[in-house]
Formats: sequence, C-alpha cells, structure tokens
Amino acid sequence: MMKEIYYRKMLTIDDLALTPVYFILILMIAYFIRNLIVGNDEQIKKYFIPGLIFKLFGSIAVGMIYFFYYNGGDTTEYYNNALVMYGALSDDPVIFFKLLVYSYEDMDPSVFDYKGWLYFRRDPSSFFFGQITGFFSVFGFCVYTPTALLIAAFSYIGIWCLFMTFYRIYPDLHKEFAIAVLFIPSVIFWGSGILKDCFTLSSAGLCVYSFYNIFIARKRKIANLIILAMATFFCLKLKPYIIIALFPGLFFWAILIYRSRIESPFIKFLAGPVAIVLAGLAGYLAVNKLGNEFSKYSISGVLQTAEIYQDWHTILAEAGSASGYSLGTIDGSARSIITKIPAAINVTLFRPYIFEVRNPVMLLSAVESMFLLIFTIRILWKTGVRITLRAIFNNPTAFFCFFYALFFAFCVGFTAYNFGALVRYKIPCIPFYLAGLYILNKQTIIELSRNKKTNSPGNFSPETQLNS
Repeated sequence: MMKEIYYRKMLTIDDLALTPVYFILILMIAYFIRNLIVGNDEQIKKYFIPGLIFKLFGSIAVGMIYFFYYNGGDTTEYYNNALVMYGALSDDPVIFFKLLVYSYEDMDPSVFDYKGWLYFRRDPSSFFFGQITGFFSVFGFCVYTPTALLIAAFSYIGIWCLFMTFYRIYPDLHKEFAIAVLFIPSVIFWGSGILKDCFTLSSAGLCVYSFYNIFIARKRKIANLIILAMATFFCLKLKPYIIIALFPGLFFWAILIYRSRIESPFIKFLAGPVAIVLAGLAGYLAVNKLGNEFSKYSISGVLQTAEIYQDWHTILAEAGSASGYSLGTIDGSARSIITKIPAAINVTLFRPYIFEVRNPVMLLSAVESMFLLIFTIRILWKTGVRITLRAIFNNPTAFFCFFYALFFAFCVGFTAYNFGALVRYKIPCIPFYLAGLYILNKQTIIELSRNKKTNSPGNFSPETQLNS
C-alpha cells in the first residue's frame, strides 16, 4: 500500500480534472470575502482578485517547471512526504496525526512503517514544511496541483496584508505598491506553490502587518499579537534568518515614527542615536538567542557557514559552473565579511546580469534585476546620493524597507552558492526594496519640486500621510 502511494506520479490525470474545479472554487470564495477584507475601497479592491489569480497560476507554473524542466526537486519531495501522510490517514488517523505534529526524532515506533519513506530527516525546517504540505493535501485529496493551489491561496493572506500596510501609509502609491508586492514575476513564481518560500514570504508580510497595527496604528492589539506570534513561529521554524533581518528593521521603523511625532527638537535629536543603539542591540540579541536554538545562525556559526559557502563559490566559478558566482576570498573574519557587503548586496539585487544568463529560468531574474538597477540609478542620478540618503534617513517607512532589504540581501547574497538558489532565496526582500524605491521616488519628486519653487535646499520631512 505504501509503495503504491509513495511512487504515485506528481502530475496525473487527476490534476487535469481537479485543477479547474479548485481554481474556480478558490476564486468564488475570494470574490465572496473580498468586501469583508477590503471593504468599499474601490481604489484597491481591483487588485485583490488579479493578485490572487497571478499567485494561483504561479503555483501551477512551479509544479510544471519542477516536473518537466528540473525532473524533481524540493517541491516534489515535499509532495512525497504529503503522500506518505495522506496514505497514513486512510490507514489510521492517529498515525497521520503523529506524522503531522511530531518531529522526525520524536516519532514513536508506531509510525515506523511510514517514517522510513519520508524525506528531509536531517533538515527540521524542510521536514516541517513537508508536514504543512501534508495538512493541505487532505483538502486537495493529495493531488499535487489542488494542494499547491490551496497553499498559494492561503499564503496570499500575508501578501495582501503587506500590500495593505504600505497602502495605509501612502494611499497615493496604490498602483506602485501593487506592482511591488503583488505582481513581481519572480516573486509570484518562486513565492507560490509547494515551496518554503511561499510560506516564509507570507509570514514576513503578516509580521509587518501585525507589528504596524500593534506599535504604530495601535489597534486590535490582542488579535494582532496572536498574528505576530504565529507568523514569527512559522518564520522561525522554516527560515529563522528572516526574523534576524526583519525585526531590527521593524524596531527602527517604530522608533523613527515615534521620533517624527516628537515636538521637542532636543529630544528628537537624541531619539536618532537611541534608535540606532536599541535596534542594533535587538539584532545582536536576536542572532545570539537564535544561535542557542539554531547553531548555524549564531555569530560564530554565520562566520563558519559563510566561509564554507564562499569556498563553493570559488570552486564553481573556477570550474565554469553555469550558475555559480564568487565574491572573492573569505577567511572567516569579520573584516573580510564586511568588505564583501557591497558585492553581496549587488549580487542579490542586481544580478545575474543579462550576459550572465545561462538558462531560461535565469532570464526572468536577470530582466527583473536589470529593472531594479536602472530604477535605482535613475533615482540616484536625478536627486544625487546626498539628497537620496537624507530622504531615506528622514522617512521611517523608506528607512525600514531599505534597512531590511539590504540586510537580507547581504545575508542571502553572501551564503547562496549560485544564481539558481539565489533567485529563490532573495524573494522576501524584493517587494520591500521596490516599495522603498517607489516611496523614495515619490518623496524626492515632491521635495525637488518644492525646492525649485523656493530656490532653497530644503529639508526632507518624514511621511505626513501616516494614518493612525
């Protein structure tokens, strides 16, 4: 029985039969609840269904790429774990429950006949996502595409919440934020379907949404505390480094917004250095706290991991690997890591360049990277580096977006060994970086126009459209 279940093909005639049914059913439910979620705001209501449709198609595309192009990969192994759990459900629901909630090491002998068929035995985070896939597979009859559609639809909640958070702060940028959060092709593709990145991006969006509501908008604190706790839990279980990068930026965001509301110039002046110290301390404590639970995320673990991966960078580059890249020699010291920060950020946000493309999958990433590079250069060229930096530091939301995006870009650019892995790892920072660019572009246009009228250098003021 187990062998028959386990060796079931990933895409079958069942997918062709059930996919349209689930696709239409999800859209019908979404259309019904749209007014409950969005309300009567016609300005953004028009994005809700199209954003979901793109995400659903993205989940289907991921499965087809892995099945027909890669001939297997992470998503197929998550699905295989779901098959085992679904098979256990038909045999004994108690065994299914144990497979669903226990870690591989904690499973008792009663599940022995099943646990041997499971992947990711030594990778707790991937094993956990296999359990998540197993849960959703129950509602998709363990058929791959319906299961992927359900995961994509569920994860869309966090994506939409992130869009709504930015929109509440800058309502005039609704179109730009829709592009940045809902319609970036690589984020739609790699952030959908049966992949960890789908859940982690959604969890990051929920963290931002709930943090904003608790500490900045100050509403529905209990409900948002629960959302924040759950989203943080999923991030910690799947990709803890997202929390390491995200939470210092969130604390910066809140402190800088409180600073913008202070009327006393002296206290406002002191608040800046205090914010830097507190956010830096929070980041340091987060890394070391996580290091107690996940050794590779401790300070020493990061240095060791970085050195190992950078050795692979060099080997792949020298061997002429199709997608490998190198940042140069790394000796494991803090100084050598600091010197690689610009290159690591560059490789995450702006590479692969068009001339580095080696396969069709890389082409999509290269086109997006070129767009981000041109957009960034355009802003710097139009306003100048000094004015741009001043605008960032005086705008709490822009500062948060860039702080998190650049910190995260450094982390993944420094530890991913090739462009194929990087295109997936970097998606949690791309919406924030592009949203930051749109905010910065709007603010610099306004300020430059104001300066032309007054013929004075002027000062950038923090955002004035914040809704409390």
